Amino acid sequence: MYRRTSQQVKVPPRCGLAAVEFALSLPLLMILIFGSIEASNAIFLRQAMTITAFETAQIASSVGGTEAEAKLRGNELLTTFNIQDATIDIQPSIDSTIARGTPMRVEITAPSKANSIGPAWFLKEIMYKRVFTMYRL
Repeated sequence: MYRRTSQQVKVPPRCGLAAVEFALSLPLLMILIFGSIEASNAIFLRQAMTITAFETAQIASSVGGTEAEAKLRGNELLTTFNIQDATIDIQPSIDSTIARGTPMRVEITAPSKANSIGPAWFLKEIMYKRVFTMYRL
């Protein structure tokens, strides 16, 4: 039988190095992952607001279109896209005296804090604003 001596079993001096590297790189990796998710969410939010502004302006500028119908459609789209605390502003106010060819400006604003997926410290207090102008038919 052979007996092992303490000289035969040597513990390498790097036995805890992997754990230390993992502990140091994990926070950076998590910030990168959550930052990517929040950036993707911000891109989606801006695109959804652009689509909503276009659809709202299209209804507001159409023949016989009213401000109430346009805002109703805009709010339906905002609900569909799950955009919270957004506001829709149409300038000038639509009434029967609006002449053809008048530019109709639709502005949609939404806060990033209410529409964030992750912790609110990535995108603090940013107000997204999308504007679309279409001429009255």
